[in-house]
Amino acid sequence: MDQAAILEQARAGEPAIIARLLNYKLHPLGVDAQVSWQDHCLCVALVGEGASPPQQTTVPIIERGLKKLQVPGLSTVAIAAYQQGQPQPHWRDHLSLASTALAIDLAAWLDSGTSLREAVVTLPPSGGVAALVPSTPPEVEQKYLCFQLGLENPALLPVESIQEILHMAIAHVLPVPDMPDAVLGIYNWRGEMLWVIDLNHLLNLGGLDLAALSTVTVIVLDVAGRTLGLMVQTVEEITSYLPSLLQPPTGLFSPDLEPYITGYLRETSSIVFNPVAIFNAPSLQQR
Repeated sequence: MDQAAILEQARAGEPAIIARLLNYKLHPLGVDAQVSWQDHCLCVALVGEGASPPQQTTVPIIERGLKKLQVPGLSTVAIAAYQQGQPQPHWRDHLSLASTALAIDLAAWLDSGTSLREAVVTLPPSGGVAALVPSTPPEVEQKYLCFQLGLENPALLPVESIQEILHMAIAHVLPVPDMPDAVLGIYNWRGEMLWVIDLNHLLNLGGLDLAALSTVTVIVLDVAGRTLGLMVQTVEEITSYLPSLLQPPTGLFSPDLEPYITGYLRETSSIVFNPVAIFNAPSLQQR
């Protein structure tokens, strides 16, 4: 069964499939989950190998996993933990999934090819109509996708400029002769021609060793209706920061790298890259 079908059945509330997804994270802890429905409550029985499953570790895993799945009608989860061979539970817990401030299903997005802008959903703030309205609108956090380049610092790109993340076989990228060294070639993306570049090479950080790779990770940028695929080392998570925390890059980076940087986040040592500057890189203008 492919990943899209697994996710579809899990969101339909199939207990065996939900258990399969939870066990992907729980089995390395020596814990097995069995899932069943009782009325509208999802019951999760945890069995530890030799010891009772650790509550502080397993409950957050279950909560995060079920919030990501967003099973329709699921609002209550009952968890009971057993030591192997013991009939009585060692501990019980209940979860309420009725509300969440931010729903980000990055794993499902990566696997299903869903647009990132559709996968990040900010729900209305709590407080209702009686909440006081501040005289000055609060600063809104900017969401960024964190990924790795040939630098010690984490790299960030604003979410609104990202259309999708692809995991593709390098053999599916068609080389094009007489192109700059940073250009790998073109890829058939949803019936359209997507140019794929090695972002490390473009930024003079040393290209990736393609001979050692069978698959690559590509971030699909979308700026003003134009698309470009950026091959990177790894994609990690979505993070949020206030724009006021960005420090200007002037004098912090090499003259070759600085034009591509929007700012620097000192608290996390992260570099925020400018999607427009990447599109307009002088070495790409002949493609």
